[in-house]
Parts: sequence; C-alpha cells; structure tokens
Amino acid sequence: MKRIFTSLTLMGVFAISNCAPHQAPAQSASEAPQTTHQNTPPIAADDFGQFVKMDAFESKYIQPRGLTIWLPPGYDADAGNYPVIYAHDGQNLMQVEGSYRGVEWNLDEAASKLIKEENMRPAIIVGMWNTEKRWWEYAPEKVIDNLPDSAFIPSEGNPEGGRPELYSDAYLKFIVEELKPYIDTNFATAPQRETTYIMGSSMGGLMSLYALAEYPEVFSKAACLSTHWPLAQPEGPVADAATEAMLTYLESSKLGQYPQTIWFDEGTEDLDQYYARHTVDIKAWFRDNGWDDTKAQFRVYEGTGHLEEAWSARANEYLAFLMAE
Repeated sequence: MKRIFTSLTLMGVFAISNCAPHQAPAQSASEAPQTTHQNTPPIAADDFGQFVKMDAFESKYIQPRGLTIWLPPGYDADAGNYPVIYAHDGQNLMQVEGSYRGVEWNLDEAASKLIKEENMRPAIIVGMWNTEKRWWEYAPEKVIDNLPDSAFIPSEGNPEGGRPELYSDAYLKFIVEELKPYIDTNFATAPQRETTYIMGSSMGGLMSLYALAEYPEVFSKAACLSTHWPLAQPEGPVADAATEAMLTYLESSKLGQYPQTIWFDEGTEDLDQYYARHTVDIKAWFRDNGWDDTKAQFRVYEGTGHLEEAWSARANEYLAFLMAE
C-alpha cells in the first residue's frame, strides 16, 4: 500500500485533463514551507517508500507546477546520501490519482522491489508535473531552431504556420537553478553530477536527452523512453526534417563532455511505430561518436506501444540501468 509522507499543499488542487493540469496560485520556491524529515523504520516487505507532495512550486522561469517526490524505503534524513532521478510528467509516475488515463508507471513499486532485491541503490525520485504548455516546455529549442523554414508552412499540426515560441530552455533553468537546489537543501541527497539523473517518455524523452546535452556538468545519466524523434506530428514537414535537425544539434552540443550514459527505447505499435526511421540514424551517430552499448543503449520492445502500461512494464529495466554503479 502506498502512503503519503508529507503533503505540502501551497494553495488549491489541480484538475487533470489530458496531461494538462490547471494551475493554482502558489508561493515561490524560497517561500515554500520546509519539509520535515523523519527517520523511517527498516525496510519492510510491504514498504514502498514515502511521498512528499507539493501542489504548486513557483518559478521565475516557467509557470508553477506540482511535484510528487518519492523517498525510498528506509529513507534516513540524517545519514542518507541518495542519488536523485528527476522525472518529467510527474503526475503519471507513481500514483493513479491525477494520472493521465488513470494509469500510473508504478515507479515507486518497481524501485522498491529493485532496492529490496539489491539490484538498485536507494534513490529519491522527483516527479515534475506537466502543464497545458507541455509540448512548448518539452520541445528542445536548439533542435527546433535547426529545422528549415519549410517545416513551418501551414499544416494540420500547425494551421497558422510559423515558428513556435518555446519554453524548454526556461524549463531546464527551472530544474537546474531552482528545483535541484531546493531538493538538495531539503532532502538527504548526493548532489554531485555522478548521482543526478533525468528521465521521461515521448517528448519527455527528448527533453531528457536535451538536458544531458545542455547541462552535462549537472546530469550524468538519462532514460529516454519512446523518444518522440518526429518532434511534432509523426508524419509531415517537421517529422521529415527532425532527424537532421537533431543530428546537427548533437554535433555542436556539449553531450559527452563528461562521462554520461543514456537509455533509449521504443515500441513498435501506434505512435512508436513511427520512430524506427529516425532511430536508425540517431543510433548510428552515437556509435560513430564512440557511444558503445555500455554508454548508449537502444532497446526495442516488440508489440508494445505509446502507453503508460508499456513504460510501467519495463520500469525495472531502465531504473536498474540508471542506478547501476
């Protein structure tokens, strides 16, 4: 059974609709109440860790959003030194309530099982809720900048044409400059880059790769699930130019300036079926640039699609990859 450790309800309650929570007024991060850490008993068979929830964490860079923070079984605020996984689409990861389609990824159960079996180091998971601006916050700006003007002609996915105003660079500043310092101050973290990871699915997979490339001094590992290589609609002018735009970005990025490892995966059904034509060139770039299978894994899950159930089913694999010594 899941249990709530602390609920930091700043103001209001979110209403979730198709991954787009309505926002409520909030205090700033600096004004947010400090969490009270408590020692917990040794790990029990039914111990799935503890939650700290915040309804709205304010930022000077982006709009406020909720946080769901998971503390592992046996969390010790005094003696702990825990790695941290920052995860996008945070309302979908660990609790049914508020999740998209009422389906969660069960990251807390998967992590608890791996920890109990000694296949994963205990870690803190910080779930960062998405908002109605999800695409604009998760679409990597410097990759979109590499798309040709012809990609932005009026189309079904972009009826007015033109380049969109994006917030992904601001979103990364929120994580690195505001959220991470707050987490490191209020929880028993190991704040070094070697113990700071990031993960997400679909557009969140793109954002996780982008975070590794923009801030290699902060993040050492990423798990990119069902990475949405087409950037927007799975077929169309943006998708046709997406791979070249990504490869151009990777060539000039800071990816790999420090030791890093990345997990990529995809299914073969529904939206995931469109990814293989992009992945073949992306994988070739990584291999050509010295990223062997120990540094960049590319997994294909036959018969699975672009769904929370699929990402939940393989959680033990990508979590074990992230938390490997």
